[in-house]
This record gives sequence, C-alpha cells and structure tokens, in this order.
Amino acid sequence: MHARRNPWLSVQLTAASLDTTSAEVCRLLSIGRLSGTKQKQPGRPGKAQWLVNPNSVTREKRLRARRAASARPRN
Repeated sequence: MHARRNPWLSVQLTAASLDTTSAEVCRLLSIGRLSGTKQKQPGRPGKAQWLVNPNSVTREKRLRARRAASARPRN
C-alpha cells in the first residue's frame, strides 16, 4: 500500500499552519474558503472531526500572501 501524498489535516494542524485559531478555520470551512470533510471517529459515538484538504490550505496561504502584498503601501 502506498503512502498518501497529501494526508488531510486536522483543524488544529490547519490553524497552526495558517497562524490562526481553530474557530477561524471552522469559519473558513463554513464559508467555503477551505474544503474539508467531517469524519466519524471509530469507537466514539457522536464524535466527529473535520479534516481539511491540504490543497485548500495552500490556496488560502497564497490568497493571504497576495492580500498582504496588495495592502502594503507602495513607494
């Protein structure tokens, strides 16, 4: 079996890589800026966790960098 190339990230890992909070990551998921899936945890009825697509995290980082660059004053 091959290792997955882009393992999906938990909300906590996504928050750390975007330097934000997990609540902000959940907000970005709800408005569609990040894509993810909710996965049930085996052996824990009623508990599920969001897994975030790492490609959407890369897109969000690029978007944030572009916005930061356009917000800088030009001399």
